[in-house]
Amino acid sequence: MQTPAFWLLLGLGIVGLLLLYHGYRKIKLAALENVSYNRTFSEEGLFAGETMEMVETIRNPGWLPLFRVKLTFYLPAGITVDDKPLTEYTEMTSLFNIPPFGVVTKKHSLRADKRGRFVLGSASIHYFGCEFEFRQSPVFYAYPAAKGLASGGDLPIYRAGNLLASRKYIEDPFFPVGIREYRPGDPMRSINFKASARSFHGGMAQLMCNDYDSSRTVDSMIFLDLNEYPGASVDDKALLETGLAYACYLFCRGAANEGKVGFCANCSPGEDPYVYIPCGRGEEHGLKVLRTMAELDVYAKRDYSMPVILSRYGKDTPTDVDIYLITTGTDEKMNDLLYALKRSGRNVQVIPVEEAL
Repeated sequence: MQTPAFWLLLGLGIVGLLLLYHGYRKIKLAALENVSYNRTFSEEGLFAGETMEMVETIRNPGWLPLFRVKLTFYLPAGITVDDKPLTEYTEMTSLFNIPPFGVVTKKHSLRADKRGRFVLGSASIHYFGCEFEFRQSPVFYAYPAAKGLASGGDLPIYRAGNLLASRKYIEDPFFPVGIREYRPGDPMRSINFKASARSFHGGMAQLMCNDYDSSRTVDSMIFLDLNEYPGASVDDKALLETGLAYACYLFCRGAANEGKVGFCANCSPGEDPYVYIPCGRGEEHGLKVLRTMAELDVYAKRDYSMPVILSRYGKDTPTDVDIYLITTGTDEKMNDLLYALKRSGRNVQVIPVEEAL
């Protein structure tokens, strides 16, 4: 049988624990006001279907350890986070234990399941009826998944410098940039016999080839026609997605070859009636084009026909800039305009959307 002193000590202990708990809660509430939090991405943007990291960082500037800090925010549909596909606006909760003067990070795998501009909701900590909100809504872009023609063929516009050629010039024999190992398919004239005589691999002589600079640095202007023509069998969404996927492929190919590339579409994600980005190169220009492609929406207004836009900008396009027109079809007015552009010395390639499906 327990003595009265035992029960007294037990009661005092319980009261002490309750006072300690309530005291910690009050101090924790004050400490949470000074906590800082942010979310960052490992990349500025990614192509649809690719994966990157989302990093949460929370900082405790005080001396009090903060246990079980629950932080919630909302994620948009169309992405997969930590192998969980999100089909609707979804709440996400992260649990942190933060040491005094400590910084805790959590990394999440994030995949873009579709093209678009994604905005994460602001984050908040809820603790005993109090809310601490972090008004930060980070944004990332998912660019179109670039793809070429279903047939796998390349486009029949070939150049050597600024001159048209009857066949592809993969390498420029006038501009060697180094020496590399022989690869199957290399022409015999590219073999460097002096370098081969001095190169051995596994005790055997190794064939070496001259490496040449690319001659296919071609400037191009991409026109995406999002209006349907009579007889077209592609719905609006398929037209937009497949057209953008092919436009993105053309843009990436041109940028990889260090050419200047422009983009035009007869709809717009903003207040402008259509998109027109003149030819350019560089990181800032590339991000502008790719982000515009990411933001285009199937419900965007389409007030201008492509013949009107082509008649305005096509004639202003220099003759050494290739013109690509992605469309569901052409009518008589469009055909007359394309014929006039070709007659003026411009290189025009029409790409049916069905061919990119």
